[in-house]
Amino acid sequence: MKVKIGLLIIVLGAIATFSLFGTAGAAQDTEQVIPIVNVDPTASLTIVSGTTGPDNNLIDFGNMAAGSTQTKVLILGVTANDAWTLTVSKSRDLKDDITNETIPSANFTFTSSGPAGPTYVTSDTEFGTIASPANVVTNGSATSSSNINITYKLVTPDDQPVGYYTAPFHTYTLIVP
Repeated sequence: MKVKIGLLIIVLGAIATFSLFGTAGAAQDTEQVIPIVNVDPTASLTIVSGTTGPDNNLIDFGNMAAGSTQTKVLILGVTANDAWTLTVSKSRDLKDDITNETIPSANFTFTSSGPAGPTYVTSDTEFGTIASPANVVTNGSATSSSNINITYKLVTPDDQPVGYYTAPFHTYTLIVP
């Protein structure tokens, strides 16, 4: 029994010695990392309403009498994670492809409106060209979902010849720098 107690005391002493002196001589090393991420600009532009047709991209003014005025509202949905601008360009003026008659640019205009904050076009503005698009909205700030109303206004001149007038496309571009 004395041997067992003596052996137990030696073992406990060794454990205490290693625990006291074992940590004092332990090495410790640390490293630091710096997490970084570069969030890219993201933007989404969708047609919410105001169009028809098989591809949901027609703004149809239907039959209009010469000398009349009509408006149509296109609603675009905007999502952007930073400041943004919305522009529009036309491929050409409204033109009858058979007679080559056109409706003057000044007679086919737009205005824009939407939630508070951005700067909208509030006076009748001609659609820009591909080389020089027109601003629809400027100074937009980050948004998870904003609806932008673009009011198309078509004034057919009193002397506008009969015809089927089309403008192949208007291109809206959402820019997040």
